Amino acid sequence: MYVKKVVSIGPSSGNFEIVKAMAEIGVDGFRINFAHGSPEEWRKYVEMIRKAESELGKPLALIGDMPGTSIRIGELKEPIVVKKGDTLKFVLGLSAEEAKVVPVPIRKFFEIIDVGDTLVMDDGKTRLQVIDRGSSYIEALALNDAVIKSRKTIIISGKELDLPILSERDKSYLKFAVENDFDYIGLSYVRTPEDVEMVKEVLKRMGKDIGIISKIETRSAVKNLKGIIDVSDVVLVARGDLGMNFGLEEIHSLQKYIVEKCLEMRTPVIVATQLLESMIENPIPTRAEVVDITVAVEMGVDALMLAGETSIGKYPLEAVQWLKKISDRAEANLDKFIDKVIAKARDKLEDIREKFAKGVLELAEDLGGKLLVFSMHGNTARRISSLKPRIPVYVASPDIRVLRRLSILWGLSTIHVEAKDYEEGLRKTLEKAVNLNLLSYGELAILTYGLREPKQHIEILRVES
Repeated sequence: MYVKKVVSIGPSSGNFEIVKAMAEIGVDGFRINFAHGSPEEWRKYVEMIRKAESELGKPLALIGDMPGTSIRIGELKEPIVVKKGDTLKFVLGLSAEEAKVVPVPIRKFFEIIDVGDTLVMDDGKTRLQVIDRGSSYIEALALNDAVIKSRKTIIISGKELDLPILSERDKSYLKFAVENDFDYIGLSYVRTPEDVEMVKEVLKRMGKDIGIISKIETRSAVKNLKGIIDVSDVVLVARGDLGMNFGLEEIHSLQKYIVEKCLEMRTPVIVATQLLESMIENPIPTRAEVVDITVAVEMGVDALMLAGETSIGKYPLEAVQWLKKISDRAEANLDKFIDKVIAKARDKLEDIREKFAKGVLELAEDLGGKLLVFSMHGNTARRISSLKPRIPVYVASPDIRVLRRLSILWGLSTIHVEAKDYEEGLRKTLEKAVNLNLLSYGELAILTYGLREPKQHIEILRVES
C-alpha cells in the first residue's frame, strides 16, 4: 500500500508472461540497465512493459539506468576464478583472452592508481591490492576468493576519477530513453548538484521531460547530499557502490542518513542492491534479508528496487513475491514507526502549497476517509506523497505519463481518467473510484486538486460521503 516495488528486467525476466505476472503481483516500475544488453533487447523490454501496462490498466514507471562515469572492466573470454593470494594483471584494453588478465578500457585508471591501493569489485565481494604498476598495466594480489566476470564495475578505494557525468556512450543511451518514452533516468556516479543540472539541461535540449533519479554511491555525493537532493526528482541509495567506496560497516548508517535527509527535504527515495541477493540462486530469502527489507520499510522509503534478483536470477517471480510478502508484513506493523517518519516529513513546511497539502491530508486522516486527487501535472499528488500519508490516496490524471511518474511514490494509487478540466476530472475520479470498488457508498472521501493559473495557484477541497 505504501512502499512501491521496482525491479530490473534482464535475461531472466525478459519475456511478456513474466513481466505481466510481476506487475500483477505488485511491481510498480521496471528498470533497464544500459550497462548490459543492446538497444534491440531494451526495445523489446519496453514493448513488453507497455503491453503489460495496457492489458492490466496499471501505469508502470520505466527507468533507464545510465552506466555513468564508473570504471568497468572489458570483455573476458570466460569468468576468472580467483583464489586468495593469486596475482592478476590488469591491462589497458577492451578485451583479453589470457588467463588471469583483466582488461580496463580507461587510461586514466592507470594514471591515478598507485602501489598499495585497494581495488574493489562486485559490490565489495572482490578485493585486490596493487603490488606493481606500469604506464598501461598493474598487478594486483587477491585478498579473497572471488569470480571476476565481464563488464563489472571496479573502484580504486578512496579515489574518484574526474570524468564527465555523461560520456558519449551515455548520451546515446539518453537519446534512446527519450525516443522510447522513458519516465526516469537513473544517473550513476553523481558527485555534485551541477552534475544533475547538466543532465537536465541536455534533456531540455532534447525536448523531453524525464525525471532524474540521482544515485548516491560516491564519497562526493554523500558530501554534497543536500544540494543533490534539492535538484533531483528522486534519490536512490545505491548500496552496491556505496559498499565499495565506504566500509561495509558504514552502509547502514549511510542509508539511514540519506533516507532521513530525503524525508526532511520531501524528496522521494529508493533503496537498492542486495535486498534479496541470495534469491539469485535460491528460491527462499535469508532471515537477514527479511530484516533488511523490513528496516528499509520502517525508515519510510518510497520504493525498494531489485536488481540481479530479477534480471539474472533463477527465481525472478519468487523474488517479487517475497519482496511483496515481506513489505506487506512490515507495513502491517508500521504504526509503531510511522509517527517518527511523518514527523520528519511534515516538519518546517514553508511553501503555501505544501501547507495546503498537509492540511488536506491531515483532514482526511482525522476523518478516517480516503483521499482522491485529480491532477493534470502531478504536483499536488507529489506533495501529498512526500508527507507520508497513512491513509489510501488515489490519484487520477488524463496524462498516462504523469501517472507513470507518480506510480513509484509512497502511498499513491494511480487511476487513468479522461477529462478536459479539473471539475470534470474530480467528478470522474469519484465515479471511477466507486466503479473500481476503491470507495464504497457511505465511506467518506476527501477530494482535491491543485489548479495552476497564470497569476495564481488555487487549491480546491471537497468532502463527499
